[in-house]
Amino acid sequence: MKIFFVSDIHASNHCYRKFLNALKIYKVDMGILLGDLTGKLLIPLVEKAGGGWETNFLGNPVEAHTEQELTELKRQIEMVGYYWKQMTPDEFEDLRQHPEKQDALFHELALQRLREWMALADERLAGSGLKLYMAPGNDDVMEVDDIISDSEVIVNCNDRVVMVGEHEMVTFAWANPTPWDTPREKPDEELQPMLEALIAQVKDVKNSIFNLHAPPYGFALDLAPELTKDLIQAVDRKIHVGSRAVANVIQKYQPFLSLHGHIHESRGIQKVGRTTMINPGSEYSEGVLRGVVLQIENGKLKDYIFTSG
Repeated sequence: MKIFFVSDIHASNHCYRKFLNALKIYKVDMGILLGDLTGKLLIPLVEKAGGGWETNFLGNPVEAHTEQELTELKRQIEMVGYYWKQMTPDEFEDLRQHPEKQDALFHELALQRLREWMALADERLAGSGLKLYMAPGNDDVMEVDDIISDSEVIVNCNDRVVMVGEHEMVTFAWANPTPWDTPREKPDEELQPMLEALIAQVKDVKNSIFNLHAPPYGFALDLAPELTKDLIQAVDRKIHVGSRAVANVIQKYQPFLSLHGHIHESRGIQKVGRTTMINPGSEYSEGVLRGVVLQIENGKLKDYIFTSG
């Protein structure tokens, strides 16, 4: 059984399309996409009085003078996982003065892109025989689950046990607290019983797969740059930021494989006891899809290869 595992593509259209294409290129039996699925920023494309559009993109003022230039700008915005909206100067000023309208528009665009993703998967994978499992992450609002579940070819594996070949897989979208107060985060003391209740549904835990968005605390998979009080990243210091609850259940139950994401910088593989833990990392903001192809035979991880492109 071959699996292609990816996490944290954060609304990047490039990465999502690459993910769908890679399933056939790598000749895998199934794909697993473990949140975060939604993006982080809305880019207003404001009409100029003399024609064209202007905005600020990646910290720089940008103008599009023709429809062709506007189309290319939209493509670049979508590549890095942002959303865009064309608007008049009056509409922009109204949004600027009403943060609640900004939030509502962002929410609408985020869910719209996800619906487009589901439709694309249904179109491309129908009749292919490929199995595709998807789940949200801590950055994703609760409505994401329903949108995934509406897909004809994608299985929403969040907070349930599904069969992946001969192995049971449990998936958990929540993470321990972050500086950004995301929709699905709780203290480890609250995550622990949630994880225990989910794992209790597994019949053969030793041969199961843990698909847990947050990596375990204290390992090579959860190292991130230390942040200042102003949320500025240190260039020379990394600290452990993973979940102690996740570390506890991995070491307690020892599944043969544990898949994680969340910490983009900590791409790697590490063993604890009989469990192989993997974080494919993420470079979505560059339009680069990072993943890992897993070869599983006779209940063991026979081989793996990290991918990037």
